[in-house]
Amino acid sequence: MERVDDWRGFGQRLSASGTTRFRNVRVKPGHVLLYVRDQPTPLTAHFQLTHLATLAGIARAIVRDAVAFVQPRKRVYSHGSGDTPREDPLVQQVIGQLASTAFIAASTVQAVARGLGEIDRFRQRGEPAPESLLFEVELNTAKAQAGIVDAVLQAGTRLFDIGGASALQEDRRLDRHWRNARTLASHNPTIYKGRVVGDHLLNGARPTFYWAVGAIAS
Repeated sequence: MERVDDWRGFGQRLSASGTTRFRNVRVKPGHVLLYVRDQPTPLTAHFQLTHLATLAGIARAIVRDAVAFVQPRKRVYSHGSGDTPREDPLVQQVIGQLASTAFIAASTVQAVARGLGEIDRFRQRGEPAPESLLFEVELNTAKAQAGIVDAVLQAGTRLFDIGGASALQEDRRLDRHWRNARTLASHNPTIYKGRVVGDHLLNGARPTFYWAVGAIAS
């Protein structure tokens, strides 16, 4: 096996998966996962749960870094609203909004995880999960992606309202939160997630469980 560190994206550099090449690798039959591609599955929701949890973690890190940045600061604007930044109600409002985004993101991830947990309980009993439950979990996962991505990206931008130009210092690297969230969002573009949900609500269409990236063969 050969791992090539060829990821060139501007975010998620520590968790990026570059090119992997397998040559003459033996795989035991029991380690091969097979599934029918035209049937509902919880696998895609499981995959997306990892991205959703990472986005929720980014939202929490934004709050952590914002609080750590503001608390020790003494410099204020002449037209500010407090004797110190931590006492400025406008800064307090931004911190509160960032914390709200983190709470909503975490709650949404937990809701998706509960749905997957319900499916897993059917598996543990040796029973097939109802198709209606598989649809619900997949659609809820798509809703979560479309909602969390926009909220966390906005939080990554709003973060800079708490400190003016000093928040832009390179050594603070506060921009990493937006870059990491943007990179995660680009793995599975949310415009397609929103379309699946909209098509289901308007036309009763089945959710899309399988997708691939590449050129369509002529």
